[in-house]
Amino acid sequence: MEWTVVFDDQRGAAIVTTRGVFNDEDHARMVDDIVSRPQWRPGHPVLFDNRALDFGAAGYQHMRAAGENHVAQDARIGAARSALLMKSLADFGRARQFELLVDGVVSADLAVFVDEDAAWRWLAGRPAAP
Repeated sequence: MEWTVVFDDQRGAAIVTTRGVFNDEDHARMVDDIVSRPQWRPGHPVLFDNRALDFGAAGYQHMRAAGENHVAQDARIGAARSALLMKSLADFGRARQFELLVDGVVSADLAVFVDEDAAWRWLAGRPAAP
């Protein structure tokens, strides 16, 4: 799994673009990489563009491990809004599983999308639906 991180000052959010094959070990490295960057501040909004990421055989155990990664970094992540942008309904379901596993356990507010415009509207604090 690989990722790039861009801090978009115009949108006021970090954009994390992922690709390759998902695994929870790389997920942990990615989270640590993001929150270790000098531009990062706890509570910074993030769009995770996962449309080029292959979730392959990732199931509940992988989503649970990813959730544990998030919990472990909760203080560094802060009360961020994080939009998870997925390419398919199957991947949407996996991401929703992750979202539900961390809901109420972490400070961040997560939401899952298959529509990029809706994700950006939500990150900006506007309703996701037009």
